[in-house]
Amino acid sequence: MSGNIYPDLVKVFYTNLHMVGDNLCSHVKGINMEITPKVCFVVAGLKYSRLRINKGNIGVVEEFNKMQYYRNCLKNS
Repeated sequence: MSGNIYPDLVKVFYTNLHMVGDNLCSHVKGINMEITPKVCFVVAGLKYSRLRINKGNIGVVEEFNKMQYYRNCLKNS
């Protein structure tokens, strides 16, 4: 990513960020923005498949522990 970065606009974007259904929505300088999960994956360079990780669709993992998974995702667990 290159170009100008405006920290104040980024702060307003995240301050106004909220979920509507599966979409992230925000309002900055009179502009309403709606970011779909598909767009998030494209920006991150990941494949979008609508697969959610939960105990029901990860049958290959016998001993799935939600708290352990969450702690592993934390930066400073």
